[in-house]
Amino acid sequence: FNPCLDIPDFDANQDSPVEILHVVLLGVVKYWWRDAVSRQNSKGKEELKTRLSSIDTAGLGTSRLRGHTLVQYAGSLVGRDFRLILQVGPSVLHGLILETHYKGWLALCRLAPLLFQPSIEHMDIY
Repeated sequence: FNPCLDIPDFDANQDSPVEILHVVLLGVVKYWWRDAVSRQNSKGKEELKTRLSSIDTAGLGTSRLRGHTLVQYAGSLVGRDFRLILQVGPSVLHGLILETHYKGWLALCRLAPLLFQPSIEHMDIY
């Protein structure tokens, strides 16, 4: 039994924010990325490295992506790498993974901006 549950006005669902780093970036994104990379043959991995290295990152607030590193060490990356992968995933994975997997990536990428917003003003309008 958790004593926090006895605190007046404490709602575990409302008062415990989802921890995006571990749940999303080091959870879903990490394993989906590792799966996408592991399903590639050597030609597919080279294509993926090239796509990652050549993508324009001007609007992402980062320097050029290191395609070789992001593919070679797919299971050993850190949160900031997975944040970037989440942002460029649909662009670099198109045509390289199964259509059903690609649709999953698109859904995750539509969900991500909502997860990273601390609050939504005018929720009834949104």
